[in-house]
Amino acid sequence: MWEIIADGILLWIALAAGFATAGGFIAFISLVGILPRLAAITKTARHIPFYENCLAAGLILMNFVSLYPVDFSWLPKLFSLIFIHGIGLFTGIFVGCLAGALAEVINIIPILSRRIRLRKGFPLFIKAAAVGKCIGSLMQFYLFSQK
Repeated sequence: MWEIIADGILLWIALAAGFATAGGFIAFISLVGILPRLAAITKTARHIPFYENCLAAGLILMNFVSLYPVDFSWLPKLFSLIFIHGIGLFTGIFVGCLAGALAEVINIIPILSRRIRLRKGFPLFIKAAAVGKCIGSLMQFYLFSQK
């Protein structure tokens, strides 16, 4: 009996935390302006409310996944690998877009290029930063993750 009550309280707290996190994150994303910018680039501006709803639903869903680990053992191994790698791919795309939008909003790239007097090779600087981020992520995933 008490286990059911404890699970109900945990579920209520998880929902409240998910809604609070999603609301704050959506406000932050709206402040940065990443969704309207991506929608303008892809010419899908009429779908911005749908994108925002998907972002909020994803945040709430991942809050549940962090509280209650998901068991994929019932799926065939190929499907579970495709699903997990797909989630990783879309998470990486989102983080990359967010980092790019933040860098653009705070104008860090022009300020940095002026401070270090970078006149030539600017595209190489951007590519080096991207490669460094990828290598750091792979090292963190393969070398420093617990097995």
